Amino acid sequence: MQNPFVTHKKSAWAAAIAGAMVLALILFLVLFDWNMLRPLVAREITAKTGRAASIDGDLKVHLFSWTPSAEIEGVTLKNPPWADRELMFGAKQISVSVSLGRLLRGQIVIPQLKLVEPVLNLERDSKGRASWELGNKAGTPNGNKQPSKIPTIQRLLIQDGKLQVTDQIRKLRFGGSVVAVQQAGEGDASAFKVRAKGSLNGKPFRLDANGGALLDLTPDKPYEFSMHVTAADINLDSRITVPKPFDLSSLDVKFVLNGNDLADVFYLTGLALPNTPPYRLSAVVRVSGTTYRVDDLSGKLGSSDLGGKVVVETSGARPKLTATIASHNLKMVDLASTLGGQAGKPESLSATKAAVSKRGAAAIDKSQGMLLPDADLQVNRVRGMDADVTYTAVSVDMPKLPMKNVSFHVLLDDGVISLDPLSFILDQGSFSGSVRIDARRDIPESAIDMRMSDVNLAQFKTAKMTEPPLSGKLAGRVKVHGTGSSIHKFAAGADGGVSLIVPGGEVNQALAELTGINVTRGLGLLLTKNDAKTAIRCGVVDFQAQKGTLGAKTVFVDTTDVLITGRGDINLNTEALNLSLRGEPKKLRFTRIRAPITVKGTLEHPSVGIDAGKLAEQGAVATALGALLTPFAAVIAFVDPGLAKNKDCAASVAQAGEPVSE
Repeated sequence: MQNPFVTHKKSAWAAAIAGAMVLALILFLVLFDWNMLRPLVAREITAKTGRAASIDGDLKVHLFSWTPSAEIEGVTLKNPPWADRELMFGAKQISVSVSLGRLLRGQIVIPQLKLVEPVLNLERDSKGRASWELGNKAGTPNGNKQPSKIPTIQRLLIQDGKLQVTDQIRKLRFGGSVVAVQQAGEGDASAFKVRAKGSLNGKPFRLDANGGALLDLTPDKPYEFSMHVTAADINLDSRITVPKPFDLSSLDVKFVLNGNDLADVFYLTGLALPNTPPYRLSAVVRVSGTTYRVDDLSGKLGSSDLGGKVVVETSGARPKLTATIASHNLKMVDLASTLGGQAGKPESLSATKAAVSKRGAAAIDKSQGMLLPDADLQVNRVRGMDADVTYTAVSVDMPKLPMKNVSFHVLLDDGVISLDPLSFILDQGSFSGSVRIDARRDIPESAIDMRMSDVNLAQFKTAKMTEPPLSGKLAGRVKVHGTGSSIHKFAAGADGGVSLIVPGGEVNQALAELTGINVTRGLGLLLTKNDAKTAIRCGVVDFQAQKGTLGAKTVFVDTTDVLITGRGDINLNTEALNLSLRGEPKKLRFTRIRAPITVKGTLEHPSVGIDAGKLAEQGAVATALGALLTPFAAVIAFVDPGLAKNKDCAASVAQAGEPVSE
């Protein structure tokens, strides 16, 4: 039988030895010089981050507490070798404590985190390497990276923080200060404050964040804070809820955003959004991992309303934006900026309506007197994201053009933009087709293929007209391709063709006679406001584009009484017009002028007149008639035998209807 006294004696010795070991461990931990571990800690940080780390000050650890803490001085973390600034992160002092009770329950709660004079330098170069991409020495994108899960911090103090950000992809430079302070009032919605200021893209930037007290914050209690950001004309007000602080993979955000041009939001988000007139948007965003879901998007771009849903996925090589957007009423003038026009930017959103009315219906660069916009496509932005966007406008307001609906489907994939289909529905007829822009090179390569179908010419007339000058169905095709970073540069070197066909219809007889020009009959009809019609047997306008010059290949309108033919060209680089129209009567006319009507000037400012040289060859000028009537009447009439023949309409229409050659 075992002796209990012996057993008790052994247990006492075991307890004494264990107690001695615990006491020795405690004494060791109390007396241990934690600075001896600085090289080991620095090596571990280097291995985890891929950045050379060092600890140049004291390392102090206080273990014997329900909130163990550590204090590190002189911490530095270097940038990759390619970066301009050597230091990525540095702090004079970092103090952190951990809740032992929460840790034993599997939760990390930090009662206090204090940063004294922290410095953070973040850089991204033109190759896409980013110093904040930790885990590898080069800073290349890791891909499929989930949002950070930051431990719950109940007290955050940042003293004299400095932040520098350089992003060559976004052409962004930001320098500012960061201060975070915890105030005492637990019921105060702004007990926690963050203030940051500096510059964004060379313009003033400020961020103000206010949140409730952090003292009683736990991982199971949602935390809300508000944030206000201003960057030049951009204003962002948001209310953010973190359901499980601070798991940033799950957020609910309500925001209101306004500014002068939505494209400038690229500097905040990295998304390549189109140029727009002044805007105001609001939405609810729900963040789930790498997916950002935007619900209840609504607002205005210029005077046009906007609404829909957007999803942004950031897990791939590039962020992808998928959206379904609609407008109840689109004002076409609001598309001027999107097409590259210099629409001008009013100082405030209240000035939007007045500014829109001054711009006119065309996207025009007034500074250069050009009709075709010359704003360059930002190819670096386009390459930085993918998109799949469907847009529909139910009602369209466009002066002088009766339009009912606009819709398009945009795909952006690895630097290639496709608009297919792109559709404009008129009251009678449609204009639809596709556009492809390959922006994978420095100079984009583009192709346009658009068709007009069943466009009734009778719908085009001014308010002063009792009857339309033309009627009949118009069909046509524009098929061109070329290179250029803007619409103007593309057109200036484009190849392809433009074809318009009118298989039949009617034209105001006065217009047909004037093209002749039959002075007594044509002017007489105009002066008496006679709306007599003459039949259009057929009409063909066929231009061939070569290196930016549209040359008239076939131009004629065959009416019952007059055959109108045209010639000349349009230089899309200078936008100069050099066109002429000549009418050949089919019947005897005693007041016939052989001088052609000319169309000179530019696309922006065309000038219609009569070829003075040809006119002078015919004889004297009827000055009295010209003074009393119009420059078109200032001509001498001559007898014309009327030898023009009818065109073979079927053959001409078939030939012009063939696909435009590449």
